[in-house]
Amino acid sequence: MDYEFWNDIHTRGGISAVKSALEELAERGSAEDVDAAMDLACQVIADDTARLQARADQAEARLRMLTDEAREVERQVDAHAAAEGSADASGRAERGDRHRALDD
Repeated sequence: MDYEFWNDIHTRGGISAVKSALEELAERGSAEDVDAAMDLACQVIADDTARLQARADQAEARLRMLTDEAREVERQVDAHAAAEGSADASGRAERGDRHRALDD
């Protein structure tokens, strides 16, 4: 029973499958075999936990990046809308001035 053996068990059935396999081994194997198997099984679980944590960290970093990008796009849209609003307002004022001049 090597690392790959315990990794396969963990991949197929998770921690409960590893626990069951260790319990089965404890009934049949020597104390040294059980200790060695527990060390390998724990290493497999620790490695998987570290891998999952790394993926979570990457996902969080990506989320922060996308959030920053969304804020920047929103800022640009707001600036564009404000610029268009100013242009529309000055255009309306200009048309109003011309309209008033015609009324005079």
